[in-house]
Amino acid sequence: MRRCACLIWLAAACGQAAEPPPPAPANSPSPAPGQRAPLAIDHDFGVIPHGESRAHEFLLDLAAIGGDYVPLRVHFDCACGRAELLLRGGDGAERFVDGAGTATSRPAAGEALVLRLVLDTARKEALDLKPTQSRGFVVLQALGDMTGASRVQWPLTVRYAIDAPVELRPLATLDFGRVAASQRGLLVTTLRGDERHGDARFGPATSSDPLLAVELVEADGHWLLRARCAPGEFGSHRARIDVATTIPGYQLALEAAWKSIPELEAVPLDKVSLRADLAREQTEEEAVGQFVLVVDHDERRPVGFVVQRVVDADGRDVAGHFAIRFEPVVETPRRLRMHVRYAGGLAAGVRATAWLSKQGDAGPFLPIQLVLFAR
Repeated sequence: MRRCACLIWLAAACGQAAEPPPPAPANSPSPAPGQRAPLAIDHDFGVIPHGESRAHEFLLDLAAIGGDYVPLRVHFDCACGRAELLLRGGDGAERFVDGAGTATSRPAAGEALVLRLVLDTARKEALDLKPTQSRGFVVLQALGDMTGASRVQWPLTVRYAIDAPVELRPLATLDFGRVAASQRGLLVTTLRGDERHGDARFGPATSSDPLLAVELVEADGHWLLRARCAPGEFGSHRARIDVATTIPGYQLALEAAWKSIPELEAVPLDKVSLRADLAREQTEEEAVGQFVLVVDHDERRPVGFVVQRVVDADGRDVAGHFAIRFEPVVETPRRLRMHVRYAGGLAAGVRATAWLSKQGDAGPFLPIQLVLFAR
């Protein structure tokens, strides 16, 4: 893929003088014959109040590249930004670039190629952000090139800062991490207005997910936001907390996330692989690496597992062919190391499942896959 040999920096939208272009890397490829290095697409959005969005459009002149190029797509690394390529006719009608690299993506007579950028600071945490920059590029490809060998990256730079009217400490995003079925996540953060909004008041607070309960309490010049999450169905969960404020036109939003996990789990995988001489029992030294960590997150009961059964894929009992023992892990008391050793007696390798349960319980169960290979 050919890349631009240099960047010509344009003056920022506020009228500041353009910066000199950085030196080109020694291994930077030169433009193809007849192709000119494209101008850098550059814009300064200035300071954006948190919660607001800004948009800007660039008219891209493909003649600045030289050659017969068509636009494919645009890459933009800003987490709160969106970039899109479109073709706009003289009557205002718009159509998006289809990314096929064919003549249909070229501007027709009377059409202009437009790059539209949108920054939505509501997608960022409610924190001040010092002047920063995000980069990207528009991908162009020579018409008729089916391999992508002629692609050019048209550089894009955006500058912006964010001014949040509130202070959140210590958390601006609530990440509860992994939450088991017996657990409830609890996180607390404080809210207050910044130095220009010292008299701001907050509340009420609402949650987008009934699994996440929120409470807002005024306390000595600031507000305490307490959030408690219930695990819910296994998997990842996301919710939004909206907090009304007396700051004109501003409503605070915080993102919350957690992952619901089973009470019993295996780390890192629920599988143990064994490779053994099937004609004899493995020694302890040969089986030293054949283990998995098993975890019980329910702190209401003691740590411990029993092997209820070991069966192969056809449901036959193969427990007598495996020796299984559990060893405490001192540094993580809710975990045990499950060691598995081949005890002999099989004529061929086997895939089996060891079903673990809590001591004295019929469940819940934790299945561990055992895969035995003949050496």
